[in-house]
Amino acid sequence: MTSPTTTTEEQRTAKRRSNFPELALEASDSKKSRQGAKESKADEEEEAIMASQLKFTVKDGIRHLAPYWTTYRTWTKFRWLGRSFEEVFGKEFLSTDKNYARVAAKFGRVFINGKQETNPGYILKNNDRIIHFGHRHEHPILDLPVTVITETEDLLVVDKPPSVPVHACGQYKANTVLAMLAREQGYTDLRVVHRLDRATSGVLIFARNYATDIELKKALVNCDWKKEYICRVRGHFPDGEVECTEPIGNLSPSMGIQCVRPEGKVAQSKFRRLFIDGEESVVSVKIATGRTHQIRVHLQWLGYPIVSDLLYNSDVWGPQRGKHADYGKPLEQLRADVQDAHKASAWRETTDPDYESRMVELAASDEVVPEPADLRLEDRPEVDPICIGCHTIKKTPSMDHMRLHLHCWRYETAKGTFEAPLPDWAIEKAGEASDAAEAGANC
Repeated sequence: MTSPTTTTEEQRTAKRRSNFPELALEASDSKKSRQGAKESKADEEEEAIMASQLKFTVKDGIRHLAPYWTTYRTWTKFRWLGRSFEEVFGKEFLSTDKNYARVAAKFGRVFINGKQETNPGYILKNNDRIIHFGHRHEHPILDLPVTVITETEDLLVVDKPPSVPVHACGQYKANTVLAMLAREQGYTDLRVVHRLDRATSGVLIFARNYATDIELKKALVNCDWKKEYICRVRGHFPDGEVECTEPIGNLSPSMGIQCVRPEGKVAQSKFRRLFIDGEESVVSVKIATGRTHQIRVHLQWLGYPIVSDLLYNSDVWGPQRGKHADYGKPLEQLRADVQDAHKASAWRETTDPDYESRMVELAASDEVVPEPADLRLEDRPEVDPICIGCHTIKKTPSMDHMRLHLHCWRYETAKGTFEAPLPDWAIEKAGEASDAAEAGANC
């Protein structure tokens, strides 16, 4: 019997898959290889169906996508082992109704290892393959193109627009950089080398073959890339170079929210003010490491958060907005407060009360009949009775929901140096001397 403190091989495998998502689709044995091949073909067929169903509209510079049916696929993550499907779904996917996981399982929309699983209390095990059929309501994005900066046989470098995630995540699938490049420009089989946050713009590099993918990722891990960002922050940032080496760790793993904490990972950022504009400053950032939300968290710690950062520039982090990690509350309370403030309800105005009462009744009922296991996506209804998106009035998104004043300006790699044009907010107004220019004049 394994003691609670011992890490089994199953747990190590699941943890590796959790830490490195690209391993999630790799087969560990011949049986899984056959399963992966079948699912790959199913994915291709589904993508073709989905592409034919997509209905876009553009209003006031914002691109909207009509809801559509899709398939969610994942492997059991390390932190899910030994927990029920219902518990994991409810805590990991905060954009759904609290009773959704139980009802969806009863409706027969959950498949585990190829079998329709109607028991929401199913205990997840290592190597479990989970499939869920759901009605997807993607958030709107800015109607901006993904512009190609450089293209070679080994890589594709683009200027990523703000508001668009790199790959499928959360409510996004068609409104992603990868999907847009495939659908609108014919680029397929791209390998994600690094990521930018959804609301961040700028240089984004994809590998076009396995060898380049491995080469670039090794260089990235070894900190061989030189990365420079431009951001616009609150307040008058100090003159000269400012270095921050505070360690960064998870605050909320399910939401990807980070904070400065002693047991966090090593992180290094160097800042230099470019110019002051009113009560704000435009700052250059060079990072030696690439922690999740590193620049945003370090600027928060320094007391100069990014102006449009709805996540880290908020008083939910305490009176000092997280400056010097002074949160004014224990981390557990901070975690709960930040999650409540920034979960998907930020996109919602009101939810139909009849929907909520119906979900309670369905969750408690023993008479729910599962849908046919072979029900096709295209045969499902336009309005889903258990989909919260179908019974919610959405807020009109603000520009701060769409755009973060953080731009990946330049990457220097062994494959070349790549730059993306600066956005308007990062360009100094005519007639104002920048700090860099003044420093040069005084030399």
